[in-house]
Amino acid sequence: MTKRFAILILLVACGDNGKPMSTPDAGDVDAAAVKPRAVVVAGDFVTPGFSGVMSSLDVDSMQMSQNVAPAGAIGNDPVLRRVGDELYVVNRSGGNSVTILDADTFALKEQLGTGASSNPNDVAVFGDKLYIPAAGTAGVVVATRGSTTTTLIDLSSLDPDGNPECVSAYRVGNDIYVACELLDATFTPRENGKVVVIDAMTDTVRTTLTLSTPNPFGVFEPIPASAGGGLVIPTFDFLAPATRCLERITTGASPAAAGCLVQNSDLGGYVVHATFQQVGTTQLLWMIVNNGDFTAETSRLHGYDLGNQSLWPDAVTPVEQVLTDLAVCPDGLIVVADKTMTANGLRVYDGLTEKTTMPLAVGLRPQASPAIACY
Repeated sequence: MTKRFAILILLVACGDNGKPMSTPDAGDVDAAAVKPRAVVVAGDFVTPGFSGVMSSLDVDSMQMSQNVAPAGAIGNDPVLRRVGDELYVVNRSGGNSVTILDADTFALKEQLGTGASSNPNDVAVFGDKLYIPAAGTAGVVVATRGSTTTTLIDLSSLDPDGNPECVSAYRVGNDIYVACELLDATFTPRENGKVVVIDAMTDTVRTTLTLSTPNPFGVFEPIPASAGGGLVIPTFDFLAPATRCLERITTGASPAAAGCLVQNSDLGGYVVHATFQQVGTTQLLWMIVNNGDFTAETSRLHGYDLGNQSLWPDAVTPVEQVLTDLAVCPDGLIVVADKTMTANGLRVYDGLTEKTTMPLAVGLRPQASPAIACY
């Protein structure tokens, strides 16, 4: 155990109500020396026909390379997932496609259409099959690599209007977990959100879970096995952003909705994106938390100690930075996307200390999540 990490443990023990007063630097993470790369996508979903960008940051040298993806690969409202040695760009809204790129060279491997007006929102991968929750359809579009043919896993029975607004998917073993919002014509949730568990071997629904709150509004992220495993996903109320929570889902042979891991009322806003990092023996949950006040918006990085189940008393990042996404790099550094109007791009944090002196421009103002992968 390093000296600085030992100091953190002491602060955890002595802090207010067991809450840590600081965080270790990334140099305390016991990991092999690596030179990570952060990849980010951004779009302009206001301008019709406008293409988005993918840019790459050498985290070691802090050098940004803009527009690294092939022409036509990135739509005007993209989000990003990395699976193995590939990057999957989900082109939402009018993009109606998923682009698959080599994570090392950014070479185009394939682009699969999801259908007119399908509005894909996320992707999970099982072999050659892509499971794509598509808010403009009755459920989940299943695309197969090497084919232009798609099928639909029909989840219309979840919602009286036949459109369950499914927004996220994540693979756990042979199962695909899919979150659905169940909105009415005024975009108001009809009831608590649903998580459908699909058997990827048969493309049939294995079970359906009911969340403890309405409107899953984000994407699934996996909880490390060392912290109990499972998935988390945020829920959100447009009219009351400090209500609802970060929901936890138990996965495996007996999937279950496991209630709220962190309450939005404790955060003072809703979770935009969450991810995990192990520092020594401490498992940390990082969250971008937005106050939901678009006239005086704040969106900051918060920490939560999963071991003692305590929220850090203060945000890590300053109020002047309006964050929209984050990713933890293999060397422990944290890359965040700052969407501030006057100066925006990627910033890099080493514990509590920002290594960048200004946001590193992506080429467009970053606004979406998930939009960063660091590897």
